[in-house]
Amino acid sequence: MIEDKLRQDFYDYLSGLDIYENKNSLKLAKIVVKPEYKNKGVGTKIMEALVKYADENKKIISLTPASDFGGNKNRLIQFYKKFGFKLNQGHHKSFEFRDAMIRYPKLSETKILIKKLLKEAIDKTIVCKKCGWSWKESESSKNDLYVCHECGHDNKPKTLNESLIKNNENDAKKIADFVNFTKKFLNIDDDVKVALAFSRTSDLKTTAYYDLNGLVKVYVKDRALVDVMRSIAHELVHHKQNLEGRIKDTAKDGDDGSLIENEANSIAGVIIRKYGKLYPEIYE
Repeated sequence: MIEDKLRQDFYDYLSGLDIYENKNSLKLAKIVVKPEYKNKGVGTKIMEALVKYADENKKIISLTPASDFGGNKNRLIQFYKKFGFKLNQGHHKSFEFRDAMIRYPKLSETKILIKKLLKEAIDKTIVCKKCGWSWKESESSKNDLYVCHECGHDNKPKTLNESLIKNNENDAKKIADFVNFTKKFLNIDDDVKVALAFSRTSDLKTTAYYDLNGLVKVYVKDRALVDVMRSIAHELVHHKQNLEGRIKDTAKDGDDGSLIENEANSIAGVIIRKYGKLYPEIYE
């Protein structure tokens, strides 16, 4: 028991020591240093030995500072805080203890390291889309979390509504640029048409379709830009297949799992990845 050891080690310096110990905790009821040894570091050494024992044995210590034996209550509170004691209130409150202060055992070095690594793992790295500078979330305040420390660019992620394709010239140009990129990738040099539909029509029952006469029609309402691009790439692959004379039966060749359909899915994915490396903003 820690009380017996402390009494033995500090016998000449103590006039009173009461510690109640059980399996999970220690209650420091009284510690009285002889008058001639006060302010000479005796109390500090006793507390160091006590908290070391508590940490090694994973025990909580509770106590209530008092001026019953000549000490100053406020000074005692500050003294105990140096050893990791917290006022038993607020988010430190433990209803298992009635004492005014408690101290939880410190983690072992291994657990501290694991905790540090976990904290670092969830500390997201932000990369500036403009200059490439990177920083950790913990290095910024909440007010300027996404503002680049190097160039000042605001990298705040777009909301869902902001990332959806818009019926404006800016997004229309983005689609046109992507269509040209895809045609070049697939070696398509004819005048295939790509139409964007912001409302449903009788001929558009899915997200997109390809007409063998050279028309790609895509439903774009409430869809992200990159999602629309993938649909366009998929249908343009079908156009390439048609130019090569490989689409014989539109119903059969367009079935899920068919060679023609699987090829369109695969190549469309490749096109999106290549385009995304050149223009990563499509993923925003």
